[in-house]
Amino acid sequence: MYGEKSSDWWNRCKLLVREFCRESSIHGCKYIVGANRALIEKTWWLIVSGISLYGCGSLIHNVYVKWQSDPVIVSFASKQVPIFKIPFPSVTICPENKVKMTHINISQSYYDAIEGNLTERSDPERFRKLLAMLQVCDFMMYEIIKNETYDDECIKWLQRMKTPLDEIFVTCQWRSEDVNCTQKFQPTLTAKGMCYTFNSLAAEDMLRTSELNTEYQYLAETRRITNWTLDQGYSFGSTQGVYPQRVLGAGVGGGLHVLIKANISDMDYQCSNTFQGFRVMLHTPIEYPELNLRSFRVPLDQEVVVSVIPEVVETSAEVKDYSPEGRQCYYANERHLRFFRVYSLENCQMECLTNYTIERCGCVKYSMPRPPDVRICGLTKVKCYQRAVVEMLKSKANMVKFENPRFKDSCNCLASCTTIQYNVELSQSNFNWHKLLPATKRFLNGVEGTQVSSLLVMFRTEGFIPVVRRELYGTTDLLANAGGLLGLFMGISILSLVEILYYCSIKPLVLWWKELNKVATVKQVTPIVGGVKPNVVGMFYIK
Repeated sequence: MYGEKSSDWWNRCKLLVREFCRESSIHGCKYIVGANRALIEKTWWLIVSGISLYGCGSLIHNVYVKWQSDPVIVSFASKQVPIFKIPFPSVTICPENKVKMTHINISQSYYDAIEGNLTERSDPERFRKLLAMLQVCDFMMYEIIKNETYDDECIKWLQRMKTPLDEIFVTCQWRSEDVNCTQKFQPTLTAKGMCYTFNSLAAEDMLRTSELNTEYQYLAETRRITNWTLDQGYSFGSTQGVYPQRVLGAGVGGGLHVLIKANISDMDYQCSNTFQGFRVMLHTPIEYPELNLRSFRVPLDQEVVVSVIPEVVETSAEVKDYSPEGRQCYYANERHLRFFRVYSLENCQMECLTNYTIERCGCVKYSMPRPPDVRICGLTKVKCYQRAVVEMLKSKANMVKFENPRFKDSCNCLASCTTIQYNVELSQSNFNWHKLLPATKRFLNGVEGTQVSSLLVMFRTEGFIPVVRRELYGTTDLLANAGGLLGLFMGISILSLVEILYYCSIKPLVLWWKELNKVATVKQVTPIVGGVKPNVVGMFYIK
């Protein structure tokens, strides 16, 4: 009995498939069935249809993979954007004279330490000052100290010995107006020691101060963000009440001009090598300055003009729905950083290096973000955090793999969805500031025994053309490509898919319903002869 029912079910399925092949709009199906066609014809069309279906499926798979892996394209915008739409770069200036001679003579103290005439017992204050300065000096002179594993007082001494701002800056002009340098520049702790930064953010806006050691300040700036975000830019209609600061035009009249000086008596070639002058870095206001990555030099008695060419990358709204890995970027508040409030590639990399240095060395470099329970590396740990930097670079190049898998995730630093970079073009000439003394004595008062340099930072053009991340393959594009391939190879359209759905759902239900009605009708009209009901045989009758 069971075999007979299974046979009927199979026969019904075959009838449905034959009817579908005869009636379907899909190319090639009607040639596979039919009593008037030879077996070789059916086999030929079956093979051709199979090859077409395989080719179509392969190409649709390629389109799908491309949609998944490269959904975003980067291209130039169609319109120019004025420069007042972006902030003026933060300018960090670091003197190569990292300390005044009145605090410590680094060369003499270094030689005294080599000879054994300077120890922590003989002169503890000068010895601690030397330890702090050896971490900042360009030359590797720290190997004379063999027992300094940690140096938690390093930053305290660096801040005490920093060159006062009024002994570095002579005059400052912002957008062609004379300004007070002490109001525009604030001390910043960097890998080159104590520097001064213009147009930076307050520590409360850049750093998560609750996660950092509170014994010292990384940033002395107190001005908070006003009417600006990295992703949205300046608020519409905002004019004067904005911070970070911006300029309204390009050229000399719309930039920052400073005269900076260095006392000849404070120059120490042992620490800062043969170059004397200043090291300058331009960066976005949300980015913590890392002068070891990129900076340029301003020599003494030179006039340096910096023409800034902004490079801005934006992200269109339709790309926001993609995952960060798909669009290859993070929005400013999309990924949480432990030490920084606003995400950027540079901040993420600094945090990653800090975490790895803590894991590798058990301490941090003095210029890194420092959690409350972590110590500052002493001179004997300098090689350790230098190796950590090299290992991080090798990991980016896939030359080494970290044993701890959490670094792979925490160091997955993608670019910001809104990125601002300040490319620079430098021009330099001699600065004969001595000839300006008679005419500008009130500005250059007190420059005896010094060498003065001029630094001008300005935008080169009135506007720029940003680069925009746009959607390359959206859902509509995927459907259009897949539908085109299905139509090209198989002649399949939306109605063809509806036909398949119809023959798989509605048609079997209709046949089943008709069969039930016919069986009920047969039961009513079939006579009983001799007490035995005859079997009803046929497509829609059951035994």
